[in-house]
Amino acid sequence: MKKAVSLFCAVSIVLGLVTPVSAVDSGSTSGIENSLTYLKVITAILAALLIIMIILKASASRRRKAGISGGVVALAGIALVLSLGVTVFSSFISVPEPDVQVFAPFTTDPVIPEIDPTVVPTETQEPTLPPVVFEPAMSDSSNPENFGITWEIIENDQVVSSYTRPEKISFGDPDEYFALPGIATFRGNNYRNNATYGTANVTSGTLSTVWSHGIGRLDDWGGCAWTGQPLVVQWDDETKAIMNLYNSKKNKDGLVEVIYATLDGKIHFYDLHDGIETRAPINVGMNFKGAGALDPRGYPLLYVGSGLYTYNKSPRMYVISLITGEILYEYGHKETFSDRKWNAFDSSPLVDAETDTLIWPGENGILYTIKLNTQYDKEAGTISVNPDTPVKTHYSSTYSKAGRYVGYESSVSVVDNYLYVSENGGLFYCVDLNTMELVWAQDTKDDSNSSPVFEWGEDGNGYVYTAPSLHWTAKKDAGSVTIYKLNAQTGEVVWEVTRDCVTVKDVSGGVQATPLMGKEGSDIEDLIIYIVARVPKAYDGTMIAINRETGEVVWEIETVNYAWSSPVAFYTDDGKSYIAFVNASGKIRLVEGTTGKVLYALGLNQTTEASAVVFNNMMVLGTREGIYGIKIS
Repeated sequence: MKKAVSLFCAVSIVLGLVTPVSAVDSGSTSGIENSLTYLKVITAILAALLIIMIILKASASRRRKAGISGGVVALAGIALVLSLGVTVFSSFISVPEPDVQVFAPFTTDPVIPEIDPTVVPTETQEPTLPPVVFEPAMSDSSNPENFGITWEIIENDQVVSSYTRPEKISFGDPDEYFALPGIATFRGNNYRNNATYGTANVTSGTLSTVWSHGIGRLDDWGGCAWTGQPLVVQWDDETKAIMNLYNSKKNKDGLVEVIYATLDGKIHFYDLHDGIETRAPINVGMNFKGAGALDPRGYPLLYVGSGLYTYNKSPRMYVISLITGEILYEYGHKETFSDRKWNAFDSSPLVDAETDTLIWPGENGILYTIKLNTQYDKEAGTISVNPDTPVKTHYSSTYSKAGRYVGYESSVSVVDNYLYVSENGGLFYCVDLNTMELVWAQDTKDDSNSSPVFEWGEDGNGYVYTAPSLHWTAKKDAGSVTIYKLNAQTGEVVWEVTRDCVTVKDVSGGVQATPLMGKEGSDIEDLIIYIVARVPKAYDGTMIAINRETGEVVWEIETVNYAWSSPVAFYTDDGKSYIAFVNASGKIRLVEGTTGKVLYALGLNQTTEASAVVFNNMMVLGTREGIYGIKIS
């Protein structure tokens, strides 16, 4: 018995010392907790054992019998004391929280570890949002049923229930629309957002006339009409060599040619820099109001439409060879599907290069798409077209049924396979060119002649700008017009800017000009600039610079007489902008793009309606009497 008790006490002393130490060294939370529990049990046993031994020893002493020796009792006491001490000490050992790191705030300057200069830190990647899928679809406000629209698709001269284009149309970046240096269509490209090529070296901020040519008349119409705009192109040497240019111009390095179809029934050709004719005019014998277009592939083809009956001959579209000057194709003058027998083509067409497809809206209310089947042999110096039967659309609406005109007088803008266009009755359309279906329609209230302009917003969505003239909604020659920013996907109105104006019979007020969109990277990249005619009186007007994001008017100036001509900007190499605009009396004003401050004025003193283009330091503008080459200094 004595030996057993002594052995237990000795083992308890050893285990009581060793167990908590080993647990602390291991860093084990569970080990420390288990050791504390074990020590508490040992301590309790030793305490009970010591009490029993003291009682037994006292009892034996009273009876004077041999009992537990004092040494054993002493050993048990020592074991109890040690166990109590170790238990108390162990209770102060901190037990770490499992799998949790706690960082206290710095109370002193933290120690910053040295950084190895050879190690390149990994940049934190900004989270990327999923790209916006551009697939326009109608919303509640742009449902064509809201406007009583009947839409027909015509294939092989038959109305069909559906259509799928065998070769998919897909227009790309507008900066890549034209394969050559220059301006190939009205407002430059498929977005209709730029009538300028290159940059200008501006020293004095002045304008001066370098050359001019008078333009004759045909059937009481003369000069350059209000939807007109010159085309400008720098041909490559191989193409120049096969065209019917005068030898002096054919051999000129860097020749830049101006091409202008005018009201005298001719297509004129000039050297941009000296104004000398580059070749003989092409005499078509039809009045031309619109700008026409060059082939975006750089092919020597010109697309131009007549806009008036000329000696009772119906207007039509033309495809003309710029190698020989001959008419290769004409169409649209015998349209049987139109409700309006006015087959004028004031708009400037587009061509999809990949599918060789001509896209052209007519004032008869027909939207034409024509597979050209172009054959071009540059080495042989030949070009031809053999067009398929056009695939086209026809429409009517609540407005047309109430007596308003059907028809497209504006040019179209195209993004991918989606076409945007305004029409004479007061509606705005989005059309899928690969199915020819009407995607959505929006009410813009009145007749629109201004061409729509497209942009991609910072949010990745597409937007389109449009504005009408004052025609159908005028009451006693007065009313208002609204500039719209529309969501190109849904047709919903994003913002509006409205101006009161007046109109005069046959000389409408409101918006006739196509707006100027500030070029990306310039100091006006966030602006869109509109001209509104006859505001607030018949012979007044205003030019408005609007923040494209917010719809806020940034600046507004008087045009001093009304204006139909579209404003044009030119830019320095560092992105500084200048805006040139001309009013109906032929006064050209040069203004600072960011403020609208007038810097210079040049008076041509001729009725002016057509729009200008800029190629580096040269501007070309047509009036109702002639064509002018103007130098920017």
